[in-house]
Amino acid sequence: MAKVSSQDSAELTEAYAKLSEVYMRMSHTLSGKRAPAARDPNKPKRPMTGYLIFMQDKFQELKREHPNTPPKEIVTLGAQAWQTMDEDKRRPFMAQAEALQTKYQGDMAKYESQLGSADHAPAAEEEAPKKKAKKAMPASEQPPASEQPAVSEQSPVVKTKEKKSKTAAAEGGDTAATPKKKKKSKDAKPSSE
Repeated sequence: MAKVSSQDSAELTEAYAKLSEVYMRMSHTLSGKRAPAARDPNKPKRPMTGYLIFMQDKFQELKREHPNTPPKEIVTLGAQAWQTMDEDKRRPFMAQAEALQTKYQGDMAKYESQLGSADHAPAAEEEAPKKKAKKAMPASEQPPASEQPAVSEQSPVVKTKEKKSKTAAAEGGDTAATPKKKKKSKDAKPSSE
């Protein structure tokens, strides 16, 4: 195996990093998935719900009670405990969640005022992918109206399926129940009957 000099190694590492970045961008584009949106580190995080506050306390307790149980089953036990819990016992967790929610709303108002109303657009608009508008064909390149295909509300495939179902209904049969004819292959031997 040939040795690679340190300069060549650095160049290869840099080229690999660039290719990896391009690959990641392209894989999201080709798969139809959007790349994860970059999160603003200054934006306040959403508060925990009453259930999550309960689970935060209960998880460690359940882990001590059931030391050999996998975490997934411990979470299931905690969920069952939450479901069977009375409203009176849930109230402290819900009150704590409401306090966190009001703090979060105040933090968000402060955050949005810092951004300014002109600079800040709703998150849904920022994340929505923009579709490219189809370019209209210039009138000089368009075929005459007599040569253009007729525009219908339904595709021919749908019309064909509707025709089949109407004819089957008229005959008193069901399209799903009608047997399909088998195609004879060229190599098949004729049966002697």
